[in-house]
Amino acid sequence: MIPMFIKLTENDKRVLIAICIVIFLVFILIGYLGLLIERIMKRQARDLDTSMHDVVSTGVVDTPRYFRRIAFKKNARLFYKQSRYSFLIVFVSVAFLYFYLLYIRNFDLNFLFDYQTKGINTLFFIFDWSLVPFNTFFGLTLPSGWPPLLSAPHFMVEAWPSYVFMPLFTVGMVWLLINIQALIARTFRLLKMSSDVFKKNLDTVVPGGEFKRTKE
Repeated sequence: MIPMFIKLTENDKRVLIAICIVIFLVFILIGYLGLLIERIMKRQARDLDTSMHDVVSTGVVDTPRYFRRIAFKKNARLFYKQSRYSFLIVFVSVAFLYFYLLYIRNFDLNFLFDYQTKGINTLFFIFDWSLVPFNTFFGLTLPSGWPPLLSAPHFMVEAWPSYVFMPLFTVGMVWLLINIQALIARTFRLLKMSSDVFKKNLDTVVPGGEFKRTKE
């Protein structure tokens, strides 16, 4: 392998090193993203503890079945409270798009992603990924550079419907998905805690802590 590496040109070596760095960074990013999602879900699940603490500590809820019944209701109410604004944003954006399509009498949605005149992609760099340059490294055919640029960011007045709909819809959907994730996290926690909170553990029992033996 070392002789093959020596035969590579300086440009090929730089490209190979860049590819290795990118792959390494991708693995690190995926790992940190997984840890972030796990921490977020744990923090979201703690909202259930806040909702159920008082009813459990006061003895109002005293069985696993009753715990699940109350917890499901509180979970649903919290989901509604957190999601009503995201639902509203999604609804408004979809209603706006529907009436706009009704006005122009054309229900073809392809214009939303157009990069020339009417789509949201007019605001981004667009590359022709079908023309990505490739080179062979150690018998593997790998990308060796950026594809040609199709379009640079530019503002188009004709694209104003896309500029209105896409940001609103994206923000609403991302917000809603976060709330759904929180709902799932709380659901898993309530199912787990409905049994754990009523378990009796001898490891934490203090002998004679609750009851005293009476003398006969």
